[in-house]
Amino acid sequence: MKNPLVGPILAILKNHPNGMSEFDILKELKSQLPEFSQLAEDPNLQLFRQHFLIMNALYQLQSSLWQEDNLLLNISATRIHLLSTTQFSMSESTSLNDSVDAKLAAYYLDWEEYEKTDADEVSRLLNSFYKGISLSGNRDSALKTLQIDNTNPTKAIIKQQYRKLAQKHHPDRGGDQEVFIGLREAYEYLMF
Repeated sequence: MKNPLVGPILAILKNHPNGMSEFDILKELKSQLPEFSQLAEDPNLQLFRQHFLIMNALYQLQSSLWQEDNLLLNISATRIHLLSTTQFSMSESTSLNDSVDAKLAAYYLDWEEYEKTDADEVSRLLNSFYKGISLSGNRDSALKTLQIDNTNPTKAIIKQQYRKLAQKHHPDRGGDQEVFIGLREAYEYLMF
């Protein structure tokens, strides 16, 4: 199915020859197409749908621009931009055969992924993400770092102890940056 955002996104990219972020594309689409901000009531599902539609359009564009016009649409996490054949070398990854790009493209080009993902699935995805990025280490180590003897402190106690130690070890107050970062890591681990 042809994504109706392909044309508007191509026009946006044409107006930004140095490329832009997905977030900037999202902002421009919201200003051009007010209905783009009304895809779901749940805010997380809304963001998922906007992201999916943008990425779907980008991967459709990537394929068609390469096949029809010999232009590369480079899609990365930080920048999306068009390149002509004179702007890139063949030693760069220029095709969808790269396994990561191919998997991402396959996911975003599959409309069933868009249709089957509801608010509960987005919530599960977010929870899985947050658990996956939780800082390494264990609870006892984090408690020791924050000098908390209680094995089951409240969030208020953790916060209070963190603030006390952070004030003492903050680099702007002459403290050690590594110690301060360790305190912050322990705090983030315990507050998650």
